[in-house]
Amino acid sequence: MTVADEFELKIDRLGARGDGIGEHRGQQIYVPFTSAGDLVRVRLGQKRGDGRSAAVVDVVSAGPDRVSPPCPHFGQCGGCTMQHLSPSAEQVWKRDLVIDALKQRGFDDISVAETIAVPSRSRRRTTFTVVRAGGRVLFGYLERGSHQVVPIEVCAVLDPTLDALIKPLTVLANTLSIPKKGLNISLTATSSGVDLVIGGHRELDLDLRQRLTDFVLQHDIARLSWGVKYPELVIAQRAPVVEFGGVTVEPAPGGFLQASPAAEQALSGQVLDHLGGCKRIIDLFSGAGTFALALGAGGAAMTAFDGDEAAIAALAAAANRSAGRINIDATMRDLERRPIGLHELKSIDGVVLDPPRAGAKAQCDVLATSDVGKIAYVSCNPATFARDARTLVEGGYTLVSVSPINQFPWSSHVEMIGRFERESTFK
Repeated sequence: MTVADEFELKIDRLGARGDGIGEHRGQQIYVPFTSAGDLVRVRLGQKRGDGRSAAVVDVVSAGPDRVSPPCPHFGQCGGCTMQHLSPSAEQVWKRDLVIDALKQRGFDDISVAETIAVPSRSRRRTTFTVVRAGGRVLFGYLERGSHQVVPIEVCAVLDPTLDALIKPLTVLANTLSIPKKGLNISLTATSSGVDLVIGGHRELDLDLRQRLTDFVLQHDIARLSWGVKYPELVIAQRAPVVEFGGVTVEPAPGGFLQASPAAEQALSGQVLDHLGGCKRIIDLFSGAGTFALALGAGGAAMTAFDGDEAAIAALAAAANRSAGRINIDATMRDLERRPIGLHELKSIDGVVLDPPRAGAKAQCDVLATSDVGKIAYVSCNPATFARDARTLVEGGYTLVSVSPINQFPWSSHVEMIGRFERESTFK
């Protein structure tokens, strides 16, 4: 069989990456941008694991879950992979991703809730890539599985405030010096305006400062910073702020926030419901205080740890602004290298952790031997969550429930939160 071979294929199911999977001559075929029940004509591609990849040539007949993608860039732009799937089918598929990951770690009877939906056009943060290629500047997102930039004019996932800046930023990018490796432009929509970070490498001269300042004033940007590792403030018309637990937080330029306010609200609600009765709580991988401030506002004595110095500084400043209403001790710490020890967990009755995709293996090894009564574990990776859940359960915890949240619509990513309790804490 040659790479150029074409044939019709019935798609049986969706895989973990979101590709449709069918069988041809005893071999699994993985086809992006297809849904279960589709009959498609495909062109066979390269070997992939135990099967082969393939590209859609034509949709012969659509399955029941296929819909028309809302974005004109879908299929080229690598930002979304599932716009062809109906919302209800996407919610079911993402719940199945969580269930399958848990089953692989021996969790066959865990209560997994229905996926909590997040509306489209609600993404409040994004990063664009800018490169110079073929004599022109390309502003957009990377193509799927490639380093090529797909120029875009609109984005169906973004908050409308950010979407409206795509064309003006494309014009601005054409006036900038673009290094060979390109540069990134990050945007965050806050309650007081857009926070903009341009990852430029060249030194800010008077002319560049003026052009950037003019852009900020023309488009009413809250704050603009320039640079890569430690962005330099160019101009701030006002502080970009968000609110956690009724407390105003000024995130660092390009600082981490949950991607969608709706998802943040859903996660915070779950965390508060589970840990609301706890008096002394540790927040691990706290960021700027999404959960710490909400829990602290409820009266808990909080200790927060994160490896990001700017995030911890933002959290500490927010706690100070509460004028004693919230009790939080915020400390910078690399939790992967220095997980919280058993002695630090004494008298702690609740823990919330929200680690990066790699999970919190070292920290869960310690927690599994602790006396902490309740743990709320927020994760963006079902596989590492299931691994860490197995560690906690073997240490004596019960995984009470899991809730998937579709924080990243039209992608293969799913957010989730698991509730753990030691049996002595059950009511």
